[in-house]
Amino acid sequence: MKPIRILYTIPNFKTAGSQNVLLSILRGLDSEKFEAFIAVEKFPELIPDDIPISNQIHIQYTDKRLKDVNQFSQILKRYGIDICHSWDYKSTSVEVLACRLSGVKYLYTKKNNAWSKRWLLKSILANHIAYDNPEMKSRFFNAFYLRSKITFIPHGVDLNTFSVTENQMDDVFNLCCIGNIVENKNQKQIIDALVNLPNNVHLNLYGKEDDAYKNQLVHFIEENHLQKRVSFGGFVKNEDIPQILSQQHVFVLASMQEGLPVSILEALACGVPVLSSNSGGGAAYILQDDKGGFIFNSTNELVEKIEILSNNKELYSKLKQEAVENVKSRFSLIKEINAYKNLYLKLIGK
Repeated sequence: MKPIRILYTIPNFKTAGSQNVLLSILRGLDSEKFEAFIAVEKFPELIPDDIPISNQIHIQYTDKRLKDVNQFSQILKRYGIDICHSWDYKSTSVEVLACRLSGVKYLYTKKNNAWSKRWLLKSILANHIAYDNPEMKSRFFNAFYLRSKITFIPHGVDLNTFSVTENQMDDVFNLCCIGNIVENKNQKQIIDALVNLPNNVHLNLYGKEDDAYKNQLVHFIEENHLQKRVSFGGFVKNEDIPQILSQQHVFVLASMQEGLPVSILEALACGVPVLSSNSGGGAAYILQDDKGGFIFNSTNELVEKIEILSNNKELYSKLKQEAVENVKSRFSLIKEINAYKNLYLKLIGK
């Protein structure tokens, strides 16, 4: 039996936030049962080297709907695609219309909290929808004509890569945040909290930097004489994140909007307790029953939680253990991959 051909679409491998999630799923597929192709709109040279050149596709859209639908339809036919799985964050219906025209099953993974009539149209036309935040079911997909074609698939973590490295308490208590240095990630709130915390509490920020936002942060840091307590580590490759986490005591995510944050899962898998804003419901789902960390709703509450964790070694040790158990039982990469494999087989009736 020939492998099921799956075309994964993503805008690019430079700025798209889901690139590592997509690659983890793709690399976990059984190559005897599935053959993966990747299509990008920009930066085709950044497609990882382990994807054969013959399975890499560069799409150049014209913004003329009929022409773009026809172009994508021809690609589907040329490569004999069985399922198109979109990781695009946009609401455009070009892909799904082309799939309908070509008789190809269309699946998209909903990751962000955006919604509009265009998203609704895309959802109606899709054969199936996967979503990663449990609140999306009632928020977006509660209509009777959508309920039968949705599946909740939370993200998973590779537990062979992300695992515990003991970090002993010392004189410096390290907070960290790994994510783009942008307004939505709201690193400013963490720095605000630092103003009201003891001098031994430091903050390490990692990620691609928006220059204007970083300048705002630097100005605030200088105004409050925090230069020795806040550091910017720049972009970190995914494979280097476990080493970074091994040097941290608490992971803090203060985002305004998130889906189901993979960064939280990675920290928990490494035994790093998490403090997170309730940025769309995903973080609260991960940390339900305070397994591995806490949700905070204000800067004052964030300060209080950090003070508790830095002073209560018994609680801190308990959270570290629960963090790892939480990910192992609920968010392993194997569970995510198997959920998608079963969905692919269901879509083509196997």
